[in-house]
Amino acid sequence: MPHSILLLPFVAAFVVFVLRFYFREGASSLAKPSFLMAVGTSLTAVVFIVLNILSILPPYGALGFALIGLLLLGVSITRMFMI
Repeated sequence: MPHSILLLPFVAAFVVFVLRFYFREGASSLAKPSFLMAVGTSLTAVVFIVLNILSILPPYGALGFALIGLLLLGVSITRMFMI
């Protein structure tokens, strides 16, 4: 399985966090949880890409990043429906 497909949950979670930040929270502050989660999601995806490019990703690291991405996607969808 190509490692690039593992980035799909990160991208989806990022988009949902950003949409929530702009539409639900009014993009009023950079300290809002949705903005911080979007930044965290981006940083996690960048770490995965860097480790993959440098070929220092542990043997089951891709699985760990996939689980983290799915967890972030679940959190983003849950937060989207929270008031």
